[in-house]
Amino acid sequence: MAKAGRKPTKPPDNNSPSSSRGKGAAKRRRGDRGQGDGETVSGYFRRVFEERPDLVQSGSNQEIFDRWLADHAGEKDVPQRVKQILFNVKSLLRRKLRRKRRQVAAPARPTETAVRAGRPKAGRGLETLEEQIDEGLMMARGLDPEGLDHVIKLLRGARNQVVMLLGQ
Repeated sequence: MAKAGRKPTKPPDNNSPSSSRGKGAAKRRRGDRGQGDGETVSGYFRRVFEERPDLVQSGSNQEIFDRWLADHAGEKDVPQRVKQILFNVKSLLRRKLRRKRRQVAAPARPTETAVRAGRPKAGRGLETLEEQIDEGLMMARGLDPEGLDHVIKLLRGARNQVVMLLGQ
């Protein structure tokens, strides 16, 4: 029996999307936005880069944009959202390649040069900046993702701008 002064609780609506039962129980995760065939945009680009690994290190994204437009016949221009997803996927794949190269090359180096490897080289320029922004982004997410939400958004925007400059 409910206490005096309190409203009785409402029984759950079995048809609401937030309900754990009923017809609308299947929730979409944030990353599940995709085309009709169930493939996400990032999954599409990962598949393209698996087929053509040379495009990961390519400075121009025009060939990838042309392929996307050919595969998506109803589109006249590549939407900005799709471009940002491409830049993010390409950035992550480049970072993985750098890590693999470091792991392969690290045992062969003497101890003295391993200390110097932590400093960025001047010749890498924008790639070094991208890496450092990524590290700051990961650090901000690790510290307080909700409290630093605005900072995280700014860092993502900065990284995307650097990636766009790298792609030109």
